[in-house]
Amino acid sequence: MRKDRGGKITVCLVYPNQYRLGMTNLGFQTVYAILNSFDDCVCERAFLPDGVVFGASSGKDAPLYSLESQAPLSSFDVVAFSISFEDDYLNIPKIFSLAGITLKADERARGNWPLVVAGGAAVSLNPEPLADFIDVCVIGEAEGALREFIDVYIRAIARPCSKEALLNEMDSLKFAYVPSLYDFEYDGPVITGVTPKYGAKKSVLASKHLNLDAYALPSSKVYTPHTAFKGASLIEIERGCGRGCRFCAAGFLYLPPRYRNVDAVKAAVKEGAAISGKVGLVGAAVSEHPAIKEVIEAGIAAGGSVTLSSLRLDMLDSGLMGLLKKAGYKTVTLAPEAGSQKMRDVINKGIDEAGVLGAARLAAEAGFTKLKLYFLVGLPLEEDADVDAIADLCLRIRAGMKKGSLTISVSPLVPKPVTPFQWHPFCDKEKIEKRLARVKKRLGIDAGITLGAVSATGAFVQAYLSRADRRAGRFIIDAAENGVRSAIRMNEDLIIASIYRQRSKDELLPWDIIHHGVTKAYLWKEYQKGLNGRQTPPCDVGNCFRCGVC
Repeated sequence: MRKDRGGKITVCLVYPNQYRLGMTNLGFQTVYAILNSFDDCVCERAFLPDGVVFGASSGKDAPLYSLESQAPLSSFDVVAFSISFEDDYLNIPKIFSLAGITLKADERARGNWPLVVAGGAAVSLNPEPLADFIDVCVIGEAEGALREFIDVYIRAIARPCSKEALLNEMDSLKFAYVPSLYDFEYDGPVITGVTPKYGAKKSVLASKHLNLDAYALPSSKVYTPHTAFKGASLIEIERGCGRGCRFCAAGFLYLPPRYRNVDAVKAAVKEGAAISGKVGLVGAAVSEHPAIKEVIEAGIAAGGSVTLSSLRLDMLDSGLMGLLKKAGYKTVTLAPEAGSQKMRDVINKGIDEAGVLGAARLAAEAGFTKLKLYFLVGLPLEEDADVDAIADLCLRIRAGMKKGSLTISVSPLVPKPVTPFQWHPFCDKEKIEKRLARVKKRLGIDAGITLGAVSATGAFVQAYLSRADRRAGRFIIDAAENGVRSAIRMNEDLIIASIYRQRSKDELLPWDIIHHGVTKAYLWKEYQKGLNGRQTPPCDVGNCFRCGVC
C-alpha cells in the first residue's frame, strides 16, 4: 500500500524479525491495513534485515528504512512495534540502532523523536520487559483501539506540547500503558509495590470486542511468496478458545471464544482462493467454528487448497477429514500435549488416549500419510513415567499407520502470564534436557519417526522474558551487545531467582496492572485444580460467569 504523506500522521509499523516471518503474521497485516484505512494516517512497514545477528555491530550494517518509501524511521511521527513472541524482544535494540533512534525512552524525553509504541500478544500479556524502551503499550485487540489512539495523538499534537504532556494524553486511553508513569519497588526478585505517577490510572483495561463482526474480517492484504506460507491468503475465522488448557496464553488472553460470520468468511475464502490459490484459516480453535465444513467446502468450490491452523482432536470425524483431504491438506497436526492421562488432566486437555488414537486412525483412514504431534515436558507433577508415556503413545500411533511418516515436536512448558500456570516455576534446564533425551531414547530408531525438540536454552530465555519485570531491559541490551549466552551469565542471579521460583498466591506480578477480564482469583483456582488433577468443563458462553470475562 502506498499513500501520499501530505498532512497525515505517519506511522512505521515494525515487525522485530525478518520479512518472511512478519508477513506471515496476520496480526501484523491486520494492523497495517487498519491504519491505512484511516484518511488521516499513512502506515509503512519495516523489518529486521536478513542476516542481522546478536552481538556487537560490525559497523557495516546498513541503515534501516521503511519498505514503502525508503524513509528513515526517525522521520515518522510514530514507530510502532507489533510483537507476538517474547524471543523477538532481543531484536529490538538492533532495530533502534539501525534506525538511528535512541533506545532508552527516558533519553528520548527531549528532542524530536518519534513516539515509540508497542502492541501484540506478547506485549499484551506482559509489557514490563520493554518498559525501558517503549513510550506507550497498546494492550489488547487492535480493532477500535487504533482509531482511538490516532484520535488522541492528533488531539495532543494539535498544540505544542512536551513529551510528558503527550504521554499524559495517551494515558487517558483505557487500553494504553505508559511505563514511565509507574514506579516499581522490589525486594530481590519480588515486586513489593507499584505507584502510578502524575495522576496515571491505577489499572489498564485491555481492548476487547465481543462482536468482531462489527469490524472488517482480518485477512491477508499483501501477497508475497516470501513468507512461511508462500503467498497463502490467511483469514481469521474465529478468536479465542474456551477449552481452558491451563498452559495456553492465547486461550485465556482472547476469551471469550468468538466466531466470525460464516457468510463473510466464505466470501473471504473465495476471494483468497481466486487470488493465491491457497487459503489458511487462522484462529486458536479453528475446527470449532460451527460452520467449519461449510467454509472448507467454499474453498474447494473456488478451486483453492485449504489449511487450518489448529485441529481439535475431539472435533474430528470422517466427514471433516475427507473434506481436508479434498482441500489439499497434506499433514494432519494434532496436539495431545501429554502422553499420560494424569498429565492431560493436570493441563485440562479434556481428552483421553482413546480419543488421541481415534483421531490418528481417522487421519489414516482418510488417506493421510503425514502426521505431526505436539507434546510438552516440564509440566507440574511430571514424573519419568509421564515422559515415557509420550514415547509409548507415539509408538502406538506409529504402529497403527500402514505407511507414511510421524513427526513429533516436544517443547518445554514455558509458564505464561494470564494463565493458571503463571505462578509455577520453570522446570530446571538440565532436567528438561534429560526429559528430551529420555523421549528420544525410548522412541528408538524408526525411519518413519522424526523427533524435533525446542532447545532448553531457548525455552529458558523465553521463560525469563515471559514473566520478567522491567529489570529485564538490562538483559535485552546485554543480549543484543554480547549474545544471549553472555547475557545470561551477566544477569544470572536475577534470571534464576525469577524463573525457578514458585510464586505465591498474593504476590504482585509484573503484569497485574493489566486486566484482560479473567480474574486472578479464577486463574489461581484453576492452578490448584491442575495440581489436584481436576478438570474444568469448556466455556458455556453467555451462561457461564466463572472466569470474569462474560
